[in-house]
Amino acid sequence: MNLIQIINEPSLQKMSEGYKNESPFPFIVIDNFFKENVITEIVDNVEKLETNNANYKFYDGAWELNKYAFERNFGSYLENIFTTLNSDEFIDNLEKLTGIKNIIRNDTTLKGAGVHRILKDGILKVHTDFNYYDSGKYGRLDRRLNLLIYLNSDWKDEYNGHLLLCNRFTHEIKYKIAPIINRCVIFNTTKNSLHGHPYPLNTPEDVKRHSIAVYYYTKNDDGIDFEGDGERPTLIFNCDDYNQTNMVSI
Repeated sequence: MNLIQIINEPSLQKMSEGYKNESPFPFIVIDNFFKENVITEIVDNVEKLETNNANYKFYDGAWELNKYAFERNFGSYLENIFTTLNSDEFIDNLEKLTGIKNIIRNDTTLKGAGVHRILKDGILKVHTDFNYYDSGKYGRLDRRLNLLIYLNSDWKDEYNGHLLLCNRFTHEIKYKIAPIINRCVIFNTTKNSLHGHPYPLNTPEDVKRHSIAVYYYTKNDDGIDFEGDGERPTLIFNCDDYNQTNMVSI
């Protein structure tokens, strides 16, 4: 597969124009991301994945529940999708979008890439992501970007599962993004990029919230991350009382 075989040209055009949204942190939402035949095939392959065969079950607790990840062994078609999303051509477009240079490319083994599945009652509280990890191949890497592509047909608003983007300084929920099929969300991962889907999934037992996730990194050579910080783990924020007056639903 090459880029123009799987991703719609308007999607790449939007990426080439750079971020338009800088608040509460830089992000973009691109609908109709993949070509129609490609998203159909992706969804078909993802639906066939057995939850019992997931590579990772996230911690069940007050901030994360009923979340699973498939990180490998999900078949050649999905492997090819991840290869394309890490290709030179795609990452060239990512660098145009974000202004971030020297993103690690052509490597599908970096931490976090895979298919995520959330089951009924599942949550992921609003959080900021860990900022680096030590790779056996590259040494220390800074986490710079998240790419999420949603795979959920006929998603109803009452199911919850919306991605919330929050301002940590003004205590506002700025955006509420529905996880609808073929919607791509890309955003910078910094100490201020509060995001999550904190309200329990209110779905029928047979409805799952699916997404593709790819995390992008740059090499760190001096032990100080790009924001001037040391090591920072995933941090959870209680946003139950965040102001929603100016929230935009997408």
